[in-house]
Amino acid sequence: MELSSVIHYMNDTFQYKLSDNSYVIRLITKKNDFKSVKLCYLEKYFREKNMIAIPSDTFYIEMDKVASTSYSDYYEAIISDKILLKGIKEKVENYKKNNKDIHPFFSNMLNCAVEKDNSLINMLSLSYYFKLDDTYYGNYKFFSNEPYDVMDMFNMVFHQANSIYLDVPEWSKGATIYEIFPERFYPTNGNYSKDWFIGEVKDPKYRTNGTLKGIEEKINYLKEINIDAIYLTPIFLANSSHRYDTIDYFELDPLLGSKEEFKNLVLKLHENNIKIILDLVFNHSSTNFFAFKDLLENQEKSKYKDWYFIEKFPVEFKMPSDYLGFSFSPFMPKLNTSNKELRKYLLDVSKYYISEFDIDGYRLDVANEVTHDFWQEFRKECKSIKKDFLIMGEIWYDSQSYLRGNEFDSVMNYSYYDVIRGLVNEKYNLEEFKDIVSKIRGESMLTYYFNTNLLVGSHDTNRLFTQCNNDSNLFKIAMTLLFTLPGSPILYYGDEKMMEGKNDPDCRRTMIFDEEYNKDIFEFVKRLIEIKHLDIMRFGDLRFIDDILGFERVYKDKKIIVIISIFDEIILDQYKGLNNLIDNSMFNGKLNKNEVVILEVK
Repeated sequence: MELSSVIHYMNDTFQYKLSDNSYVIRLITKKNDFKSVKLCYLEKYFREKNMIAIPSDTFYIEMDKVASTSYSDYYEAIISDKILLKGIKEKVENYKKNNKDIHPFFSNMLNCAVEKDNSLINMLSLSYYFKLDDTYYGNYKFFSNEPYDVMDMFNMVFHQANSIYLDVPEWSKGATIYEIFPERFYPTNGNYSKDWFIGEVKDPKYRTNGTLKGIEEKINYLKEINIDAIYLTPIFLANSSHRYDTIDYFELDPLLGSKEEFKNLVLKLHENNIKIILDLVFNHSSTNFFAFKDLLENQEKSKYKDWYFIEKFPVEFKMPSDYLGFSFSPFMPKLNTSNKELRKYLLDVSKYYISEFDIDGYRLDVANEVTHDFWQEFRKECKSIKKDFLIMGEIWYDSQSYLRGNEFDSVMNYSYYDVIRGLVNEKYNLEEFKDIVSKIRGESMLTYYFNTNLLVGSHDTNRLFTQCNNDSNLFKIAMTLLFTLPGSPILYYGDEKMMEGKNDPDCRRTMIFDEEYNKDIFEFVKRLIEIKHLDIMRFGDLRFIDDILGFERVYKDKKIIVIISIFDEIILDQYKGLNNLIDNSMFNGKLNKNEVVILEVK
């Protein structure tokens, strides 16, 4: 028993609200160190006022081991904020017979409870501790005997936990999101520019004529592959084809289309039950943005000088620059979102596209380089207009501090991106893959876990097929993981057709709509998306199977088993005869190397 490996803190990683009246308590221990882990809890004020006998005030629950890595076990218990005062009438009468006084603090409450025997009472403050086999752990101390004093227990105040509740849009849980680079997707009426079919893209200034109207014309295609939402990279007036260098946040790039065409696109998408998410870039602007142009012209006298991070005057457009820029670039000067005037301007932008066009979400570029307090105000403003609005942050690293209920609903989960790509390229072995995925399960809030945005490629990375060294079997393995692990997958346009592409700008090739192009892969990905829409794949928990690359998804009374033979062929006689959901065939009990199977257990 290694007590130094027992981890629990009184913060929202280890104690948090799950839903109305339900709360999660967590504990981490060394792997396989304990046979039994129990949560012991009570209402703090019952114990403080010596109410040990009215009622018997401690509740015990066996904690579930929800995940394990090579080093740690993750335990979890879900409790209610209501306790049942069972038999309270008899207990009060016994107290009176023994001439024991009831503390005045409880007299009114207990008199009501006597009239309504076996009633539920809402707790105010939770005191709790853990029983680890025969050892007790409370308030960061270990005991050989069960603690009695609440000062020897951990504490959670319910209304405090309620204040950091992450209430995410129901539609986004497990939703399949399709990322579109608008200029490269489809032109109006299919009138392709002459260099549309150029193939490999080497010039970052390469321009094509994809439009918003073109996207509208392909809504039937989006319906065919069963997309729940599209996410558009920036569509605002900008210098470049990628449009992450915004010139005017209130204007759309006329090369993509008009505001009227955008409004029609949103309307048509909604008519087909497809949501739309826009990409916002509030970390930096273009040097042609009106505020920066004024700064260059008026220097220290510019009323916008505090909208940026100026290191010295006079400010000049040069390398190295006299101001902070995104990734040291002088072309994209960094915005100071602590400035009140800039903050109001950006919040007005945010509200404008929700109010005027009825969009359904924002993806926030370089979100971790913008201040927390700005995002907190941003969330309030967006949600005040549309309660089920989705706020998705681009965070490449630990994102817990953004998921406390007052900033983002989800983030682009690059941990999944790294581990899925790393598995097919042998960066990670089986044990390492399971460790990373299990750690995500053990440490993510469940309110966020099924909403996290999985991805295996984007406009910032080389294409998945290229990453897989043009191996279609490895590609299918990565795609299977994208759509069968818990979360909301983001499918980069063209990956359903196994398009190629090296790093930026080559990953932004023009879309291929030829129905015969990699048709078998297209049908395979379509089927994965269909499977993802099953409730068990959207809301079901994950349990790894020992010794193989396989896991169960479990939800209510249903179970689906996903098995991948990436390292060698596998004999699985125990699953012989089960239905393979990929092609609805009967599984013969054998997987050759680099094959996948998704089995339905009835």
